[in-house]
Amino acid sequence: MARPLRIEGAGLWYHVLCRGNGGQCVFTGAKDYQGFLARLGTVALAFHVEIHAYALMTNHLHLFVRTRAANLSRFMQRLLSGYTQWFNVRHETYGHLFQGRYKALLVDKNAYGASVSRYIHLNPVRIADTGKLTVAQRQAALRDYRWSSYRAIIGLAKAEEWLATDATLSRWGSGWQQQQNGYAKFVEEGLIKDVKDPAEEAKAQSILGHDRFVDRLRRILRQRGKIDRESERARRQLTAESVETVVKRVAQAYRVSPEEVKKTRMGQRGNEARQVAMWLARERCAALATVRDIGKALGGVSGSAVVVAHRRLSQMMKRNKRLQRIANRLV
Repeated sequence: MARPLRIEGAGLWYHVLCRGNGGQCVFTGAKDYQGFLARLGTVALAFHVEIHAYALMTNHLHLFVRTRAANLSRFMQRLLSGYTQWFNVRHETYGHLFQGRYKALLVDKNAYGASVSRYIHLNPVRIADTGKLTVAQRQAALRDYRWSSYRAIIGLAKAEEWLATDATLSRWGSGWQQQQNGYAKFVEEGLIKDVKDPAEEAKAQSILGHDRFVDRLRRILRQRGKIDRESERARRQLTAESVETVVKRVAQAYRVSPEEVKKTRMGQRGNEARQVAMWLARERCAALATVRDIGKALGGVSGSAVVVAHRRLSQMMKRNKRLQRIANRLV
């Protein structure tokens, strides 16, 4: 499976998930939970990160955050490393506490923010121990759980100074009580119906949002180029285009019809637009189409012909500035 992308920027929302190393407990009792929350507030204020929801479980934790700067990685590194050091000293242990890289799902807040927040807050009653409880008992367990932000958001406990509640509650009415009741009703509907993990709808394991939101992030990724080697496959999948889309873009650049771009010409290597289309399709469509698929869509040529065209155009662009300019506009 491709390594999930890390996309950072100012004003972005993330659902962050961290698991204990090898499934081990990261919170063994009240003092551990309290120690983590104290550090969470301090580090969030230092890095200007807004905390909108959290749920701390025995062997994992969830956060729903908004970064004011492109600094999620630095924030999480400071948070997790600091807590790990504190935990190891307190319990006289050593080594890694959390499992590998944390998972950060970039969220379109307007489309999925409420679903992500609800999923996070329902975590305490999604464990096996609560499976046989009645709905009323599960509701009581949810409202009594001390180590999530749910109690504070619906007014059952005092909110920490660093916990942001306005963005969560604003859509549920006009006054505080109405908003808190509305949000509580929304969350607790999940006690009587199946609430799926919103991450199941994520694109390339990294982005949860509607098409317009995903398209905006695709443009950002294309401009940035490669991320890291392990996540490059996910980046290519997310930024991939269909062959038809590539053909239309090349046709517009050369001011010809898409049919003209696809047309083969006997006795010639083919027109320049078609050669450029094969080169661009190899660059942009690899995550969605094989070279054989590309050749079929571009006049029925073989996959090897597409590979040869890509190699030839790549070499020509090194010495032909006009082709370089065309390629730069299309890429």
